[in-house]
Amino acid sequence: MMVRDERELASHFAFGENWLSFQAGVAEASIAEAERGLARLLPREEIAGRGFLDIGCGSGLSMLAALRLGAREVVGVDIDPASVRATRALLGRHAPGGNWRAEEASVLDLSPEAHGRHEIVHSWGVLHHTGAMWDAIDRACRLVAPGGQLALAFYRHTPFCRLWTFEKRLYARAPSAVQAAIRGPFKAALLLRVAAGGRNPAAHVRNYRTRRGMDWGHDVHDWLGGYPYESVRPAELRAFLAARGLDVVRAFEGPTVGLFGSACNEWVAASPAPAGRG
Repeated sequence: MMVRDERELASHFAFGENWLSFQAGVAEASIAEAERGLARLLPREEIAGRGFLDIGCGSGLSMLAALRLGAREVVGVDIDPASVRATRALLGRHAPGGNWRAEEASVLDLSPEAHGRHEIVHSWGVLHHTGAMWDAIDRACRLVAPGGQLALAFYRHTPFCRLWTFEKRLYARAPSAVQAAIRGPFKAALLLRVAAGGRNPAAHVRNYRTRRGMDWGHDVHDWLGGYPYESVRPAELRAFLAARGLDVVRAFEGPTVGLFGSACNEWVAASPAPAGRG
C-alpha cells in the first residue's frame, strides 16, 4: 500500500474548493467581521503602512481586511490553486487596483532568500494543516523582518484530538455523499447544543460569523474535513518561538473540551528591532 505524504496537496482536504464556494457569497458583513478579527490581533496602527504576508491565504478575506486596515502591500500564498483563485476573485471584486498579489506556493518551500522578509507575517489556522506543523512554523519565523511581527492561530490541544484526527482523515478522503452523511448528524448535534443553551438555532446559523467572517455551513465543512490536523499547547509554541528570537507580545488563549471541535488560540510575536532602532 502506498503511504501518502501528508505534506503534499493530494493528501489534504479540499480547502480551496470550500473557499471558492464561500467567497462567491461574501458580503460586507463578513468583510467587516474579518476586519474586526484581524484588528483584535493586530491593531490598525500596527498594520498601517507595513507589508503584510498571508501564509495560507484561503479566500483572501484576511488580505482584504489588512488592506482596509492600511497595509502598504499585501501578499498571499497558498499551496492550493483553488484557494489562489478564490483570493484573486475576492480581491478582484473588493480591492480592484489594490497593492496585492496572490501566488501558489507551499509554506514548506518558502525562504527569506527567495521570498524576502516581511514586516508582518500572518497565518491564521493554516500551519496545523500542512502535515509538518513545526517545520512550517519555523519557515514562517524565518520570513519575519527585523522589528516585524508574526501572527499565528492554532487549534487548541484537547483530549479529543486523536479522535478528530481519525475523523478528519476519513472525511477528507470520503466521496461527497459520505461527507454529507457525516455533516448531517454533526450539524444536528451542534444545533441541539445551541438550543440546550437557551439560544435560537435558526438565529445562530443566520447570524453566525467567525473572526474570519466565515458562515456556519462552510465552517462546519472546514472543521470536519480539516486534514492534515495537528494542535498546539501554548507553552510548546511560546518556547518554540522564543528559541527563534520571537517574543509573544499578545495572546488569546482559552480552554476547550474538544468534544464538538477545537477553537483556535491566537498569538502575536515580535522580532527584535535592528540595532540602533527602538
